[in-house]
Amino acid sequence: MPVVAFWSKNNKETAQTLSMVAIATHMAVEHNFKVLMVDTYFDNPTIANCYWDNKVVGQNLAIKKLNQGKIDLGTGTSGLAQLVASGKDSPDMIKDYTRVIYKNRLEVLTKNKANSETELARLEGSFPDIIKTASRYYDYVLVDLQKGLNKQFVRDILEFSDIIIVNLTQRLLDLDDFKELTETNDLFKSNKVIPVVGRYDRYSKYSKKNIARYLGIKGEISAVPYNTLFFESANEGMISNYFLKFRMSLMDSSDRNAVFIQDITSTTNYIIDMVKALQMGF
Repeated sequence: MPVVAFWSKNNKETAQTLSMVAIATHMAVEHNFKVLMVDTYFDNPTIANCYWDNKVVGQNLAIKKLNQGKIDLGTGTSGLAQLVASGKDSPDMIKDYTRVIYKNRLEVLTKNKANSETELARLEGSFPDIIKTASRYYDYVLVDLQKGLNKQFVRDILEFSDIIIVNLTQRLLDLDDFKELTETNDLFKSNKVIPVVGRYDRYSKYSKKNIARYLGIKGEISAVPYNTLFFESANEGMISNYFLKFRMSLMDSSDRNAVFIQDITSTTNYIIDMVKALQMGF
């Protein structure tokens, strides 16, 4: 099933992780897909903080693994990396190492921790195999990739991903960087690349239409707007509640969250349509 990589060229703040969280959660709620988010960062609690009180989750997860007799294998990516190395991994086993957000709808593979450079290299090297295996079990695998192209596993995942989301800002320099990237790097010349503006400000002169025109894209560019309540929910572990409360079928068009949800819906639908088109060979 499709692998969608979220990636940025450099370390500028593009809201890459939160854009993926918004799209993955919306995709699971509105489309009833079985979605897995994969976190490739280490010691970064951003995704976990969007959904849980991590002190409670850490205790419960440890108890769960202990009861399953798997505490010695580790949890999250660390545990799966050992299975990959042993050749014992299988698609249905991945769920034993994920955190469940919505049962049978949305899960996340995170908890990445390395105690040495050797272990870091081993864990990073396991990501491509883990993601390929997961894509045989989940309807969509969304990957929050480390930024830049200096690491081999990042380049490998970008290469086999069905869709590459390149996260941008509304800064002119970032837009120029994207234009250069699509002109000079063969990986980003393909039609599987979708630019998405994070923390989008609709009052900027760099509107979706103007950015699309500048980049030579028909229509409007995709965006994840800035929304106060969404970002507050992300800091309070309440994202899962946010998307259940503000479902398209339940919302009034006058609600201040309507514009945000409409843009998330449009971006998510574009990704799904692009996947279908690529699968049909268009």
